[in-house]
Amino acid sequence: MASHPADHEILANPYGGRGPLIMAVTWTQAGIALALMAARTYTNGFLLRSFRWDYWWALITLVTSMVAQIMITVSTLSGLGNHLALLWTPQLVKALRWSWIGQIIAVQAIGFGKIAVIAFLLRIQERNTKLKKLAWFLYFIAVSNVVINIDQMILILLQCSPSRKLWNPSVPGTCYHIHRTNHVGYFQGSWAAASDLALAVYPVVVFWSLKIGMRVKIGLCFLMAGGFVAAAAGIVKTVYIKLISVESDPTYSISTLVIWAYTENWLVLILGSLPPLRSLFMRVFDQMSTTPSRSRTARNEGYNQTFSLPHTDGRGGKGNNINMYPVVKKTPATSDDDSERNILPGSGYGRTRDPYGPGILRTTEIRQTIRGQDEKDDGSDDSLGGLERPVV
Repeated sequence: MASHPADHEILANPYGGRGPLIMAVTWTQAGIALALMAARTYTNGFLLRSFRWDYWWALITLVTSMVAQIMITVSTLSGLGNHLALLWTPQLVKALRWSWIGQIIAVQAIGFGKIAVIAFLLRIQERNTKLKKLAWFLYFIAVSNVVINIDQMILILLQCSPSRKLWNPSVPGTCYHIHRTNHVGYFQGSWAAASDLALAVYPVVVFWSLKIGMRVKIGLCFLMAGGFVAAAAGIVKTVYIKLISVESDPTYSISTLVIWAYTENWLVLILGSLPPLRSLFMRVFDQMSTTPSRSRTARNEGYNQTFSLPHTDGRGGKGNNINMYPVVKKTPATSDDDSERNILPGSGYGRTRDPYGPGILRTTEIRQTIRGQDEKDDGSDDSLGGLERPVV
């Protein structure tokens, strides 16, 4: 039996060992998930102007994951990650109690995260008759994960009688179902990893049947391929479940299992939030690609005016404004009434080596956003972002 340290050592620092590592890894992942969820809220609220089921399931995943994160934080500050010999019984009880509660909630959050990914895939294929027939496969993954996760939660709470003996070994009672719970844990981890792999491969079938550009298909498949990373974390977590059962220093050795369990939890949410942010990524990349050209135009031509260009019907009537990509184009002067020559006198063509002259030029910029109709006809969704092409 482990000896207990002096009281001043216990009260001074129950937080230590691998505790700081647990906090650094899990809270970093939590911060990334919060940032992506904020970006997802902005995308749905201001760009797409719609909140679908995949968003709400992701929000539920975030809430449950944060609750689990708070639980593991309390547990770590109470001594989880530190050596058993350095903990007094009240600290040990508090650390183990909040650790078990946090892990139970984290398991449910992993299931919710998979449902969010499945809801996103169902939304993409909902208007495609052929792909709609494959929806049963996604529903099977969702339901099976929920059932297995609930079963594991019940077994964890019932493996000891009374339940509080699970985190307080001094309580009289028995723990006859520990091995059964461990076996269910192996199966749950393996099934969750297999589900992540399936959800990473499935989008290849979905996106390849859509009539969209090859680069868009590859990009979407790449974003959905994050399921391979989540599956790897789930496999490592499952391996450590078996290793922890034979350790004699559980509060210290369990830190590795906790890190991988919460990494799987956060990765499901983080990587599942990337594909729905495609519209935001397109807008950011568009602004990054157009900003340098605008600055060069302003530097070379002195004055640059951007506006929507009305077209005429030949009888003096005006058509609708056309929003296009910014493109600057110069045409030879045809007359004094319709030219793009220098406005300031004395700085025209032929009077300086600079072909544009140092004066002020009138320029016209047009911008066009083209949304492919084929995206709507084959079951794709507007939230994937319009296909925008520059007009030269």
